[in-house]
Amino acid sequence: MGNRLGILLLSRFYLNKHTFDQYAIETKYTGTNMRKVLHVGPCNTPGGMAKVIEILSKNPPAGWTATTWQSHKIGNPIGKYLHHKKMIKTFRKLIATSEKPDLVHIHTAADWSWRRKSEYVKLCNIYSIPCVVHIHSGKFSQWLGNKSSKNVISFTTIVNFSQCKVVVLTKGWQNELSNLIGQCSVINNPVDPSLKFTNTIRNEKQIVMLGRYGKVKGHEFAAKLLQKLRQEYDPEISMVMTGTNKFNIDGLECHRWLSEKEKTKIMESSGILIVPSQYEGQPMVMLEGMQFGMNCLVSDQIIDRPNLVNSAKYGDIDEWFNSVISILEHSGDKNEIKAVANQFNIVNINRQWHELYQSLSD
Repeated sequence: MGNRLGILLLSRFYLNKHTFDQYAIETKYTGTNMRKVLHVGPCNTPGGMAKVIEILSKNPPAGWTATTWQSHKIGNPIGKYLHHKKMIKTFRKLIATSEKPDLVHIHTAADWSWRRKSEYVKLCNIYSIPCVVHIHSGKFSQWLGNKSSKNVISFTTIVNFSQCKVVVLTKGWQNELSNLIGQCSVINNPVDPSLKFTNTIRNEKQIVMLGRYGKVKGHEFAAKLLQKLRQEYDPEISMVMTGTNKFNIDGLECHRWLSEKEKTKIMESSGILIVPSQYEGQPMVMLEGMQFGMNCLVSDQIIDRPNLVNSAKYGDIDEWFNSVISILEHSGDKNEIKAVANQFNIVNINRQWHELYQSLSD
């Protein structure tokens, strides 16, 4: 028993030390005159938030270097909780040293995501480290409830200090959330600058649905939509779906997940991207689809849709059916769609992050 306890304690020490040392290695050679921002979030967990963290950390604003802090772990609730406690403990040690970041950029969704991230915000306040609370969730306002709810009171109390700023993804979210939590800034998600195009032949009848599997994402709905389209309109219509391989339907190709290279190949060779989700902040896959010149059809629950993005009523299979047919018969101009996507390029987005970072650090 004593040997097992010793091994357990040594393992935890090693894990904490490894996390701290890894951060030190990443920041050691970044230059003494550069300011450091630390991105806290689900960096290695498949999904849109992780993709945003990857893009921003690999392409920091001028005068800044960036590293990441994996706050989330895939697994059972106990494993997630233990990982969170370990990372919070290590974070507390880090910010008490000379290796601490100049700014902490915290990426959060609603509910338990925020409950975990709120501990990082509290520590930033205690140790006088500037921080950004970056809200990605499309259901954050629903989770907050009304203005006098416990969630609203708790959130506003935690972020209410001069070195903390709240950022949302679009002006629509700013209008909705500012009534609940007060002032917040707007910075859109960026398109990945590493996306590369080839001259792949596009199959206009191939539909793509990309994203992790979940009740609100609409995978079952997409499968039913494909069946209806093939049965009632054109049997040559096909679909590629990620997040699950549970469906066995004619014309449907399923993948649990795709590498970036595989995803790029599918998007540039397909005609329509669909996002039938009930909740989304600002879907990264929508922006990526536009970058490839794809016709995008998204749920009307997604607010602040860019120009040339089509929408259909959430859960209305007939409206989605008719919308897909309309796109197939009257496809949008791909160059015009790409031009709209250009507003989300990393150069434009980083100008805004630079201004925000500087305002917190000066």
